[in-house]
Amino acid sequence: MSLSIDHALKIAIAAAESAGQILREMLETASVREKAPKDLVTDADLAAQAAIEKRIMSEFPSHVFLGEESLIAPEQWEELSRNEYCWVVDPLDGTVNYVHQLPNFAVSIALMRNNQIVLGVVFDPMASELFTATQGGGSFLNGKGIRASVVGSLEEAMVAVSFPPQVRRDSIEIQQFIEVLLCSQSIRRLGSAALNLCYVANGRLDAYWANSLKPWDVAGGALIALEAGAALTGLDRKRFDPWNGNVLAAASTSLHEELHKCLEIAKNSGKSN
Repeated sequence: MSLSIDHALKIAIAAAESAGQILREMLETASVREKAPKDLVTDADLAAQAAIEKRIMSEFPSHVFLGEESLIAPEQWEELSRNEYCWVVDPLDGTVNYVHQLPNFAVSIALMRNNQIVLGVVFDPMASELFTATQGGGSFLNGKGIRASVVGSLEEAMVAVSFPPQVRRDSIEIQQFIEVLLCSQSIRRLGSAALNLCYVANGRLDAYWANSLKPWDVAGGALIALEAGAALTGLDRKRFDPWNGNVLAAASTSLHEELHKCLEIAKNSGKSN
């Protein structure tokens, strides 16, 4: 029996909104611990993921579920990706923001079919903003179609970046940040990869890059950006792969190319030091 993508989207939206309600309700009471240095998790993450998994797996029991809090080792991810249907979920993207009650965090849900992203849902529970996309079906914010901006040059672009939890003074991210800061109109580190990609999709940001991400950080937002007309690849300009841990998204191909060259300057500068 073939999957109805419209039905899957309906279930994903319901799951995201249910998780978002949990996040709102637990915002001031959630307990916090470190999974690793500077890498936080709360009981709200766990409760939100449990709600999402229950909703999705009760509807699609033959599918595979990969959530940030699933405790599945990275070496098993490739095996999971071979399944026909794999849900990739971040119940709380932007946990550090959440812990500090900074309202920039989201629930991210993606469905992959034969290792291709076919559905993306990102829900910001504080702003009540629901970003959705299906493969070939366009991108939407609260049901209205969205498109990336028309910005074509880096000097006119507002760009966002994500840093890993443990970043050193000599990390490539620092060199890249400096180069882009000098070349762009403005640069931001907002704290949610999923929302960064959605903001590229609807023109709030013009570009976004990151070096060290997990598949659940970007799978949902990547499809939303692509379906909104953004140019999106890995940092090596190859086809975007959520399992590779890096992404370069831009509103236009010319901006994508200019940002890539800027990042390459930082990379080459780091090699010469």
